[in-house]
Amino acid sequence: MITFIDGSVADIKFESEKTIGDVLAGIERWADESGFCLSRVSVDGAEAETSDLDALFDAGIEDTETLVIETIPFATLYGEALGHLKKALASWQGAGKDRKLVEALWRESPAAAFLEDHDNVLVSALRGGFSVEAVKIVNDMINGRYAEAEQPLEVFFEMENELNEETRRLEDLPLDFQTGNDRRAAETIQGFSNFMQKMLRLFQLLKYAIPDKLDAGYSILFEEFKSALKEFLAAYQNKDMVLSGDLAEYEIAPRVKNIYTVLKEKLSPATGR
Repeated sequence: MITFIDGSVADIKFESEKTIGDVLAGIERWADESGFCLSRVSVDGAEAETSDLDALFDAGIEDTETLVIETIPFATLYGEALGHLKKALASWQGAGKDRKLVEALWRESPAAAFLEDHDNVLVSALRGGFSVEAVKIVNDMINGRYAEAEQPLEVFFEMENELNEETRRLEDLPLDFQTGNDRRAAETIQGFSNFMQKMLRLFQLLKYAIPDKLDAGYSILFEEFKSALKEFLAAYQNKDMVLSGDLAEYEIAPRVKNIYTVLKEKLSPATGR
């Protein structure tokens, strides 16, 4: 079987794969790690979009002559999904008695399924159904995400000032707890949560721009960061403000700075910075 990816013959050695489904699963993982999504699949001229998928994917490698795959950057697909949602929300606002139909059509769309998998925060705002308030909130979220999808590198580098502000506030969190400044502490935690969600979205959008794969050291750094976050959340929920403050200042703030620095160093060659 000859495999074409984006018009070029792919040098793929099959090991345990026996069916087209096995092959596609591996290629899809590779594409995701590289910041791309599969946009078209054709098996011996049969297009996946118009074929019996079970029969197509169950086809044996030895019985197949050509597998054609086209990919699209995740950022592009994400931007298109956001555009479909924005149009659906605009249609809902002007639909009058047909609002339920507009919402139903959106929820059954491929764009809705994509966002369900890749932007749970955005989709969660609509879980209770479309409403005037929910539509306004989601439209505001979409506007910010559009910039991320269209210019992820620029948005990432511009985050450095925001990073410094958020980590400075985390370092001040012990003092806020000690002085009973609960409002500022809550704002700090919410602001940092929003910052991290944005950073994680950008990481997915920027995979394509990282010339070299992140090594095991980054994975360890990120796992340690996630462990510190879980410990912080548990302490905060248990109202252990001393431990919460210490974790914010000495564990979370420096680790998120390190993560950003590693990503920045990896991304800088892609822009010549």
